[in-house]
Amino acid sequence: MNVINHNSIVEAIKELSNLGKTEIVNKLQNILDSSEISKPELHNRKDDKLTSFYKVHLSKNDLEQINDAFLNLEVESLTNNGEAGNLTERYVSLLDEWSKIYGSNNNSASL
Repeated sequence: MNVINHNSIVEAIKELSNLGKTEIVNKLQNILDSSEISKPELHNRKDDKLTSFYKVHLSKNDLEQINDAFLNLEVESLTNNGEAGNLTERYVSLLDEWSKIYGSNNNSASL
C-alpha cells in the first residue's frame, strides 16, 4: 500500500509551494483532506495529525517531480566542500519517504 506520514506531506507542500509547483501542491492538499487512513479504535492519539498516515494517489510523473525537488534541495543544502549542511538530514529523510512510494510502483501510486 502506498502510504506516507503527515509530516512528509506537509513538508512537501511547503517546499513545492516555494518552487511554484501549484498543481502538485493542490493534489497533496487533497490527500491531506481526504485520504487519511483510519486509526485503530484504541489508538491513544486519534486526533493527533502527527501520528496520521495517508493513502497516496499520485501519478508517477508527480512522484518524480517530488523526488527531484527533494534531491535538488538535498544537494543545495551541502556546503561548498560537499559536507552536510543544516538542512541536509531533513531533505534526506523526506527524499527517503517519498522514494519509497516512487520506487514501489512502475506506472502510478494510486490505490
